[in-house]
Amino acid sequence: MKILKIINNNIVSSLDTKNREIIIMGKGIGFGKKAGMEVDETQIEKIFRMASEGQTKRLEDLLNDVSLERVQLVNKIITKAKEYIHEPLQESIYITLIDHINFALERKKQNIQFQNPLFYDVKRLYKDEYRVGMEAVKYINQTLGTDLPDGEAASIALHLINAKLGKEMPDTMNIAKILQNTLKIVQYFFNTEIEGNSLQAEYFINHIKFFSQRVISGEMLESKNPAIDQMISENYPKSSQCVARIASYILKEYKIQITQGEVTDLIIQIERITGPKQEGKNSML
Repeated sequence: MKILKIINNNIVSSLDTKNREIIIMGKGIGFGKKAGMEVDETQIEKIFRMASEGQTKRLEDLLNDVSLERVQLVNKIITKAKEYIHEPLQESIYITLIDHINFALERKKQNIQFQNPLFYDVKRLYKDEYRVGMEAVKYINQTLGTDLPDGEAASIALHLINAKLGKEMPDTMNIAKILQNTLKIVQYFFNTEIEGNSLQAEYFINHIKFFSQRVISGEMLESKNPAIDQMISENYPKSSQCVARIASYILKEYKIQITQGEVTDLIIQIERITGPKQEGKNSML
């Protein structure tokens, strides 16, 4: 591989076999080099292949501003995250997480505190991502001798969720809020607690995650049989009333009308998690 351009002593760019620009990281890999010279492959630590020219340029600018030590640290965190999160992470995670952790470290230096409003919900509802976030905070603090708070674990988790879903941060925040508030409505309506400590509760929470994602993406379920929709609504009036509240909340906050397919599906899922606690009801589900 030939060097396309020198970004700094530790970062250069080149072209892959498909003539797309790649960014190559390695300690001293650009030192004393010029464009057109061969890359010393023994110095390569990481090759970044971004999805677009725009992302490549953003990453180049970021890598030019952030110390190699911090970039290497984030690379190790993302490598570890992939062992726990068994879904592909978009390459943009390198941009967002390097930027976030660098900014968090600078805020800490200036003693600026930030409390993530979704901390407890991310901790409870996105356990794998939060676990990676906690391990990341511990690793950062041990490696750099700093003391980032546990709240940063939730912020790191949200960036991982972004990369998994292929969403921007505002969409991910809205998905988390819909998930959080839908669970609150169900718990309040049935005067019950839904904790992810049982398989049934875990299944329900995951189902509401996917529901929240579909609402924000605009890819909601459509009705397959209006007669069955009607029958389910009539047979489970309390769950149906609960779903009406959820639909009202989403319409009010996001100006989104959930489909009849989503209504029926929610009734079924709510009935499954709460049905045994409803007196005198024989479940048909």
